[in-house]
Amino acid sequence: MSKAPGTDPLGALHSAMVTSSMDWGASKDTAWIYGIAVGWDGPAMAELAAKFGWSEQRVKKLRKLRRYFRAAELAEERRRA
Repeated sequence: MSKAPGTDPLGALHSAMVTSSMDWGASKDTAWIYGIAVGWDGPAMAELAAKFGWSEQRVKKLRKLRRYFRAAELAEERRRA
């Protein structure tokens, strides 16, 4: 049984963030949240790490959180299929 359309919270969060006009890299907190829900490419991640003083360990943690978030998104997509 599939859920009603529009009830996927992870997809809704991702969609809202990627279509927003907000500068997600403007502050450390929003950059971190965006990094988990959407992810930063290599050059952007390096730029943000330098800007906010994120250590290599902190960047690794963010990438790990992104992988877990993406795994949850994929699990929800499979469940809904």
